[in-house]
Amino acid sequence: MNFADRLFEAQRKKDSFAVLGVDPQLDGAEPGLPPGYTLERFCCEIVEACAPSIVAVKPQLAFFEARGIEGMRAFASVVKLARSLEVLTIADAKRGDIGTTSAAYAAAFLGDGDFACDAVTINPYLGSDAIMPFLRAVPHGRGIFVLVKTSNPTAGEFQDLMTEHGQLWECVARRIHGIGSDFIGGCGFSAIGAVVGATYPRAAQRARKIMPNTVILVPGYGVQGAGASQAVAALTGEGTGAIVSASRSIMYAYRNAPQQSPPLAAAAAAEAMRVELNSAAALQRAPTAT
Repeated sequence: MNFADRLFEAQRKKDSFAVLGVDPQLDGAEPGLPPGYTLERFCCEIVEACAPSIVAVKPQLAFFEARGIEGMRAFASVVKLARSLEVLTIADAKRGDIGTTSAAYAAAFLGDGDFACDAVTINPYLGSDAIMPFLRAVPHGRGIFVLVKTSNPTAGEFQDLMTEHGQLWECVARRIHGIGSDFIGGCGFSAIGAVVGATYPRAAQRARKIMPNTVILVPGYGVQGAGASQAVAALTGEGTGAIVSASRSIMYAYRNAPQQSPPLAAAAAAEAMRVELNSAAALQRAPTAT
């Protein structure tokens, strides 16, 4: 089944736009872990607790790679658990290189091995030959999310540079729309998605116009500063076509709720996120009073 169709089906079942970013931080006396927890136990318990409210998990590879073999074993466990819970997996790897190297990355994250996920984030700035190897997995139900307009404060340093065809990120968006047109699912959206940060809602609205059939993955909600109304700016007029990720605000919700265990606090935060995003989406769809 087309990845976009799989994603839309998960959204329909759970009435959710929410994605859990699994980002075990490297701070504190026990880096990023509550007392008494191993990395694997912490990440897996958070994923299991949040599963009823989320459509996907998005583990950030950097935080697992930084912990060496133990980290990558935990990453594999997170992916395996999510699959058993029927939660989609998005490897937040931001890979992209010359063709043969991209092919190896695609085999790692979209193949059948220990690190295989349903989708992966990729960096398009080496050009089309960095993207094409990932496309071979798309007919097998996999998806990709291409960095278009990211949520970080200095994103515009390069992405907003003006060309004769508009800002650089807009040029990337047009190319992704063109590539994605060959992979449209029954839901009307492509398995080739885009990443557009919630911290730039006007860009998100512009991105939706450029990429009408693209599923947009929206980071930046929560700790990075974007609210729910900004996070749903990329939705279509029908209220579809986007998913929103949050990581630290969910994984570390227990720090603001000492009376709750980490999994219970995360579950409550994930459900609150789901409800808040749904409310913001409903308001966005509501007709303007005259």
